[in-house]
Amino acid sequence: MAEFPASRWSWDVSRGPSGQLRVGRRQTAGENWRVIAACRFVDPELFFPISAAGKCLDQVVEAKKVCASCLVQAECLTFAQRTGQAYGIWGGLTEEERRQRSLLRRSPRAPAAAPSGEGLALFQ
Repeated sequence: MAEFPASRWSWDVSRGPSGQLRVGRRQTAGENWRVIAACRFVDPELFFPISAAGKCLDQVVEAKKVCASCLVQAECLTFAQRTGQAYGIWGGLTEEERRQRSLLRRSPRAPAAAPSGEGLALFQ
């Protein structure tokens, strides 16, 4: 794994930044949210597991831990959805999780149907 020099954007995620610092960094980063992303110091391959089984599940857990500590997790997820990223973990979600989330947002919530007496006759 490559080591990158600390920048003025680095922080200690063990203690976590304060709310004001979080907002200030987001505003400073503006549209270039990647400059403060927690993943910028991590091997990119961590975020692109080759399967959804075995050791790759451990890889997904580790990638999600990085995302959980990130100041710009929401921006990352929005970027992935807006640009149609089909692979990898973005904003703390896998491909399948992003797909399910977008399906939930698209489908209108239908009211639950009241039970009818049609099928009950079989059980009497």
